[in-house]
Amino acid sequence: MKHLRWIPPYQLTLAVGIVILYLTLLPKPFGEEDIPLFPGADKIAHCCMFGGLALTYIFERHRAGRTLNLRGAFIAVVWVCVFGIAVEFMQNAMHIGRSGDIADAVADTIGAFAAIPLCYALHWINIVVKHGTGK
Repeated sequence: MKHLRWIPPYQLTLAVGIVILYLTLLPKPFGEEDIPLFPGADKIAHCCMFGGLALTYIFERHRAGRTLNLRGAFIAVVWVCVFGIAVEFMQNAMHIGRSGDIADAVADTIGAFAAIPLCYALHWINIVVKHGTGK
């Protein structure tokens, strides 16, 4: 991880968040190009985007030497879910050809929560609770 030390803390998370806003709030983020997709592809994309955001945040905490415990990881993922729900409300309010969809919000939530077992497997989440000396 030495090659990532030049990147200031949490800049990767910010960049992923900005990319998500670009992809979800612009009416046609890929221009006029019509990309044929299978049914439900947008839900998988939402899962990947918000799972990626949660992964990036937890990774950056780990990179900074501040590994999250399981409770902290759940709190981080809940904030990612709130961000996803806020994006859906913004899509509804902007009237730009995008509609806020409850199924997209559910996909955002599933993706964010899927990051927890992956981060645990990568040892970016510490579930070992250190107890005091008992004095």
